[in-house]
Amino acid sequence: MKQRRCKEYVGVACVDGECPAARMEEFEERGIPIVKNCRDCFYFKGCEDCALKGTEYCERGAEDNGKEKEV
Repeated sequence: MKQRRCKEYVGVACVDGECPAARMEEFEERGIPIVKNCRDCFYFKGCEDCALKGTEYCERGAEDNGKEKEV
C-alpha cells in the first residue's frame, strides 16, 4: 500500500525550517541523507503531518476527513 502524495501537500518540515532540500549544504556537511526530490523526503507522513489537513485548502476535502487513499 503506497500513499498518494497530494499535489498541495505542505508538511511540517516544509515550513518549520527542517526541509532537507532547502538545507542541502548543511545536511551534506553533517552527513545527513540528502533529498533532492520532495517525493523521496523522509519527513513525509501523509495527511498526518500536512499543514493543510482539515482546512479549506485540503484537496481531500471534508468528505473523507483528510485520510490518505491507497494507490
